[in-house]
Amino acid sequence: MVGFMKIHFTTLKVMRIAQLLSLALLSITVEAQSDLLLTGQVSSSAKQVINAPQSSRWQIQIQWMEEEGAIVKEGDTIAVFDGSNEQSRLDQNIESLERQVLELEQMKMEQDRKFTDAQGSLTLAVMRVEKAQIEASVPASDVSQYEKGQYDLALQRAMLEQVKAEEALRRSAQERETEIQKKNIDIQKVEEEIAYLEGLLEKMNVTATISGPITYAMHPWTQQKITAGNNLQPSWKVMDVQATTDFQIETWVHEIDAVGLKDKTKVKLIIDAYPNKSFEGYIEAISSQSEKRAQWSKSSYFPAIVKFTTAPSINLLPGMSVRIHINNTEGKPNA
Repeated sequence: MVGFMKIHFTTLKVMRIAQLLSLALLSITVEAQSDLLLTGQVSSSAKQVINAPQSSRWQIQIQWMEEEGAIVKEGDTIAVFDGSNEQSRLDQNIESLERQVLELEQMKMEQDRKFTDAQGSLTLAVMRVEKAQIEASVPASDVSQYEKGQYDLALQRAMLEQVKAEEALRRSAQERETEIQKKNIDIQKVEEEIAYLEGLLEKMNVTATISGPITYAMHPWTQQKITAGNNLQPSWKVMDVQATTDFQIETWVHEIDAVGLKDKTKVKLIIDAYPNKSFEGYIEAISSQSEKRAQWSKSSYFPAIVKFTTAPSINLLPGMSVRIHINNTEGKPNA
């Protein structure tokens, strides 16, 4: 009987310990669930993003890129894209423009000659009409009836030739204007093509607009760093240059976690490079437009910007990883 009571007491003690452990685990779980943990990286609000430029082909190759992490200055060349196809087309169009300008000058000379000939023909026709008018004005009493008829007929012919000469001059002037206008349109098309290609080539050599370190982007298909020699589609992000001031944190919030998160929500920040320090911050803005992040999951994510409450007195660099702790009671209503 005594042994049974001892076993029973021991069983109750074990059950009590198990209950206490369960409560402790539940407490830890509830506490953990009350916090939202995000990851992000340090960036600068002063940033230059370089995207693959538009080209005459559906893809464009990077010929050269400044090394990742290098500190560049404003005006430095940081990337060069392949513009050989555009340069070849530009050379061809420049040759075409020179040829067409020469053809225009030759056309003007030829049309001017035709117009001058038409003017001369009209002048001669007018003189013949005047001569015929003088002959036809001779009184019938001074010449025979036959001669009088011949003079009148000559006048009618001369007047008809004058009308034809006037029409030929009008056609010559119209033809001159039309042909020159058509050639000018052809020249304008070539000039526009040259301007377009020059604009493309200008974008092939990218220079820094701010000073700071370079960070390479990830290839959207391979999820590897983009490097020289890669073929990219226009508008793909290639790299960025960020200033070493005006630091902020870029992060992505899962569509489930984003529900109810508000601007100005306070957060705690731990920079992985300084794991023993924490900093205060707040959510400055959450995008209203979600984006897919295929490398993470099929869910949607909302870009967000987090700011430091007070600029930290440590050596920050763009690209440093950061853990963002958000108390759900801070960001969620009715918590």
